[in-house]
Amino acid sequence: MTLSSDELSEIRSILGREPTDAELLMFEAQWSEHCSYKSSRHYLKLLPSEGVDVLIGPGRDAAAVRVFRDFAVVLKIESHNHPSAVDPYNGASTGVGGVVRDILTLGAKPIALLDLLFFGNPRDKHANWLIKGVVRGISDYGNRIGVPVVSGMVWFDESYNKYPLVNVACIGIVEISKIINGVPEDGDYIVIIGNTTGRDGILGSSFASKPLDLQEDSSYLPAIQVGNPLIEKLIIDFLVEAAELRILKHVKDLGGGGLATAIAELTSNYGLGAYILLERLHTREPDLRPEEMLVSESQERMLLVVSREDFRKVEELLSKYNLQYSVAGYLDRSGLIKVYYNGKLVACIPADKLARPQVRFRSVEIPEHYIKLHNNDNLVLPEVKNLNEVMLKLLSSPNIASKEWIYSQYDYEVGVRTVVKPGFGDAAVLRLIDVDGRVGIAVKGDGNPRYVFLNPFRGAANAVAECYRNLISVGSKPIAIVDELNAGNPEKPTHYWYFTEMVKGISWCASELKLPVVGGKVSFYNEDLSRGVMVKPVATIVGVGVIDDIAKSLTFELKREGNYVLVVGTTYPELGGSEYLHSCLGLELGEVPLPRPSTEVFNGEYISKLVELGYVEAVHDIDIGGLAVAIAEMCITGMNGARLDLRRLPSRGCSRVEELLFSETQARYLVEVKRDVVDSVLELATHYGVDVGILGEVGGDSLVLTWGNSKIINVSLDELREAYMNSLESLMSW
Repeated sequence: MTLSSDELSEIRSILGREPTDAELLMFEAQWSEHCSYKSSRHYLKLLPSEGVDVLIGPGRDAAAVRVFRDFAVVLKIESHNHPSAVDPYNGASTGVGGVVRDILTLGAKPIALLDLLFFGNPRDKHANWLIKGVVRGISDYGNRIGVPVVSGMVWFDESYNKYPLVNVACIGIVEISKIINGVPEDGDYIVIIGNTTGRDGILGSSFASKPLDLQEDSSYLPAIQVGNPLIEKLIIDFLVEAAELRILKHVKDLGGGGLATAIAELTSNYGLGAYILLERLHTREPDLRPEEMLVSESQERMLLVVSREDFRKVEELLSKYNLQYSVAGYLDRSGLIKVYYNGKLVACIPADKLARPQVRFRSVEIPEHYIKLHNNDNLVLPEVKNLNEVMLKLLSSPNIASKEWIYSQYDYEVGVRTVVKPGFGDAAVLRLIDVDGRVGIAVKGDGNPRYVFLNPFRGAANAVAECYRNLISVGSKPIAIVDELNAGNPEKPTHYWYFTEMVKGISWCASELKLPVVGGKVSFYNEDLSRGVMVKPVATIVGVGVIDDIAKSLTFELKREGNYVLVVGTTYPELGGSEYLHSCLGLELGEVPLPRPSTEVFNGEYISKLVELGYVEAVHDIDIGGLAVAIAEMCITGMNGARLDLRRLPSRGCSRVEELLFSETQARYLVEVKRDVVDSVLELATHYGVDVGILGEVGGDSLVLTWGNSKIINVSLDELREAYMNSLESLMSW
């Protein structure tokens, strides 16, 4: 039971009596952190969520943003952390199913999935098992429903050895006039469609709202849902056609909290009540108790609000797709949720009281380790004797190395929309064939738990900025983001501090970049109770950008010998929290790079202008691993060498060559341009007020980084490729 004694007293006060078993479980499900946001609602109001193109923002199962003419992109991000720690395959696969159904609630056709995964050390036996199970779960479910996994990110850290973070996002497209966004009314039918209701996933929302004791993970198995992608595919086809026919008023996914939560949110949002007859539900087991039916989280189930006039049309369409359904009740004006089972009243609760528990104002305290991690004024970094070895070690780090072992398991081309594929661009680019064959969108997800651990404000802000740069790099205009906040136990002040700082960082940076945060999710209690340890918290950001002409979308591989390589942006001595310190020196400390949103805007607008004019051949943002890793990735992907002179790098305050090579200063890009446009590129840089340096040119079979005539790094393409392309697969087969 996750309800506190104070909450139990409040429930008695609301009802004026002792709650029934069914009522108690309904309150437990809806008042869980997972469903109610009782510890986060207050801070989430800080996030900027409005914009001229935002059609539906926070508060619904998914958000909608206008893109081209009469179309909208629908987006949502979710987490399935607790389930994936216990049963990685089913936990991850049902996470995919749930976020897809969120997109369907607005009648949108799901066209892309993104996964943001935080795993332990692949050399750890348990972590290796978790990694393989999660990736296979995402792959199997996405492939079977025909929605491509086109982008994402992966991070490895030993804090996730027993407890991974699994964040999944979905993108959909819908004609604005066909968005399912009607107003439910008195007398409308409540119809439950899809899979049968069973005992799997009962009180999964409560399970996700308390710490896990991972020594007892088998006892959590009843709370893990089991997916059926074949039914999900039928639901997708049914709802897309129903949206075309405009025969549905409102749709909700039966996700966290099951029927209890869906009914509570539906009725309270529209000032209505509901009359529910549980014996009408199509069920998996004949002996289900009424309280089990109310809080079961069996997958592939959705709630439809249907007018009496359109009910026959809905029935016909359900029969066409061979989908099971139940007319579970109807809406009324009572403001009460009345639930009956075989003629007996088992629950009678005021809808508004059930839906919105009181906000919990939690205490905040800065952790002691945070202060210690930043007290490194006397830190002296050792002199590096062999930078070639450092380069190869960085490229073989699982946080930098190619993630082909993962994305090759996904069918990222199903649907013939994918223009820029995984491994070739800073974001995925999708063709919007529904609108016009020439236009498209870019999608990308980002997050850095090391940054957040060292400085949650800066770490979260930098995730927003990184997502912005990735969208810019492929030639798109960023229009909106969603966020997933993964934190520890909100009842512990030091854990809660991380959450509050992440929200503030996202709010500030998104406001500066004029990016509305149109939706998101909060995942608390990400800790192992048996050890009393919180896993590294992280803010993940998924963004969408629009592209007027997909023929101008860009990849980052070097294209042609003789082209110039330019850097856009100034490098600062910012090695704190860098992959260089962690992978090469075994250090995880220091101040992470300063977010520079105003510089992001200037540099981003400049890059966009270069793309518009056709001046650039390739663009790659500079992030983890710094400039050296960014140029190496461009060389490896294009199988072209390059020779760059670091004396030409715009920098301030850098006193060591490692700072020039591996600093993770934000707001920087590498671009490849033809020789005949360099003068125009530099002239535009002056106009936009951005720092640009001509570092060198493309060519040869090695990456050579120099200081004048002195070679600092000189590594062959074959060596670079071996370190980058094969390291993760080798670790996973360990």
